[in-house]
Amino acid sequence: MKILLWILTLFTLLQANEVSMTDDPYKNIHYFTLKNGMQVYLLNDDKTENTQIKLTVNLGYAIEDKDTYGLAHLVEHLVFRDQRIPYHDYLDYIKEEGATYVNGYTRRYETGYLATIKNEKAYWVVETFAKMLFDKNVTAQDLAIEKGALQTEIGESHWYYKPLWAMKVFFENIAAPSENFYQDVFHIPKEKELPARYFAQENNTRFTLAEVMKRYKDYYYPANMKLFVVGDFDITKMEQTIKESYGKIEKTGTLLVKEPKVKAISPKKPYERYYEGTDGSVAYLGALYLLDEYRTYLVLNAYTENLSQRLQQKMRNQYGKTYSVNNYMFSYKNAGVAAVTFDALHDEFDNNMKMAKEMMKEDLLHLDDETINKALKSYEEQYFHATEHDNDTLMGLLQTNKYLREDHNITKESAYDIFKTITPEIFRTSIKKTFTPENDYRVIHRDYYFFSLEMMVISLLTFGLFLFFYIRLYKFELKKRHLLYTHRDVLLTRRVSSRFTGFLLFLLTFIISTILWNWMKYLTFKLITGDPFYLFTIDVPYSYIVTLLDPLLFMVVFFFIYRTLWRYYARIDVIDRGIVAIGNHVTFMPKEKIETLEVTPWQIRYFKQTIGTAIRFWKPLLKVTMEDGTVYYIRAVEASHLKEDIEKVLFST
Repeated sequence: MKILLWILTLFTLLQANEVSMTDDPYKNIHYFTLKNGMQVYLLNDDKTENTQIKLTVNLGYAIEDKDTYGLAHLVEHLVFRDQRIPYHDYLDYIKEEGATYVNGYTRRYETGYLATIKNEKAYWVVETFAKMLFDKNVTAQDLAIEKGALQTEIGESHWYYKPLWAMKVFFENIAAPSENFYQDVFHIPKEKELPARYFAQENNTRFTLAEVMKRYKDYYYPANMKLFVVGDFDITKMEQTIKESYGKIEKTGTLLVKEPKVKAISPKKPYERYYEGTDGSVAYLGALYLLDEYRTYLVLNAYTENLSQRLQQKMRNQYGKTYSVNNYMFSYKNAGVAAVTFDALHDEFDNNMKMAKEMMKEDLLHLDDETINKALKSYEEQYFHATEHDNDTLMGLLQTNKYLREDHNITKESAYDIFKTITPEIFRTSIKKTFTPENDYRVIHRDYYFFSLEMMVISLLTFGLFLFFYIRLYKFELKKRHLLYTHRDVLLTRRVSSRFTGFLLFLLTFIISTILWNWMKYLTFKLITGDPFYLFTIDVPYSYIVTLLDPLLFMVVFFFIYRTLWRYYARIDVIDRGIVAIGNHVTFMPKEKIETLEVTPWQIRYFKQTIGTAIRFWKPLLKVTMEDGTVYYIRAVEASHLKEDIEKVLFST
């Protein structure tokens, strides 16, 4: 009898497990549209303890300019206000009624409102959101309060924000373009730049109640909204509650903010980037792809999950040569990357990469049904049958359903339905179509190649070399002009330029040189190779040629600009042969050719002939007239004292 009971119990458990293994987590999603145009997504789950509501409005920063930036955010805040409820604020009112979370957000294309509350309050919170969104009674005082709260959130504007932003924009406009993965690889147009943050900070103080309410009335209408509710509730009762609360709202409108449907273009070219001197050795190996079919995404996700598991078993569990291997999936619009990522110690990194490449190559040649079925089963268990019953997970299911409906026009099938259509042949075909040489994705970070801390050593050496040439640049010209002398030969020395001025000149030269050098590299490699960032496609050891040449060639550009654009002198040395002005150039005034020394007032027309610069540029100058008529003006703190000192040490005998 006991054996029979045990068999029946086991049979029941197996049956239960079989049922759970075929359950579709999306099956209870209920979608409908109200007569006034509002779209509703419902998902009831009797295993959750709370109900979560989310309502989105197609309104965001995308439509705002410098004069209106921040208006949608202020509308979001004001919607929570109402004179007829406790605290005049729905946020505190809903929390006092038991909500564990209430909040709102504003993004580029969307404004949203969320709340989480116990299931017994599910219908109440849905009704309350309807009142909050559509039945408004707000005053100028409400606006003032929310302005204060919003100002605290976004911060106050300061006078220096505007010039700093202008400086940022200026340098961005003159600098060589930086790499934008989606724009450069998939040719997705760059989104319009939002106004500077300080515009929102300033606008917030001057928006009027009329302006805020007009924006609210123009965009807050049912057909421009979507309602999402997840939790343990009666689906029929919830639908009726929504129809009573939202369906009777007759407000209409035509204005909306809609994210443009931009389609990526297939790159038809592998993407490779190599970086050395990083914190550790990490590889990202996979493929670029276009997400034109949702099933392709499911296949790639299942495959990279399985591939990472097999690599983990080999790299770590069999050899102990990595810490972890994971799948690596990311996307934007309909462009994406499907890859695996792993780390390794220096000596094992190349072996790990070889192991991963070989496994991927073998899969392309022959991916057997057993491996495919194992990959699909594992993915099904992890992403469909092991679905958690918390509100955030359930809300994610609704967002997936919405994505399929809006981006792929799939209304009859769920994500799970699509997954179940994947056969081994479809799986193999998708992998072979995606993992092609022209779609290759490879991003490699190496800690070092020759020895640890090599990048620090190279950086210190090149920096030291740079400083050496910068400080001793004048020595080369002195040697060329046969003017070399030692410190003991100097009878008198004076600074003619302030150190601050010298620093500003150095900084300006450095900025110009950096911008020019980056443009030179960008245009050169774009013209020659078609890839302006070609240098990052070179792997070690050849990349070290670039690593060494790059700072050296930058020095050439720097010193060319430093000597060509500026005529800068830091000091003068008086030796027995005459006066030597030293800086990025050298000027020599022979003793026997100096005709007169005299103090003269500063004038703007002396600028090109003046030796030395300082903030107090208007002070008297020392005029040095040569016998051939050449005139030099030397800047000094006290020109009369400098004249006396030179006459004393140079002409006293």
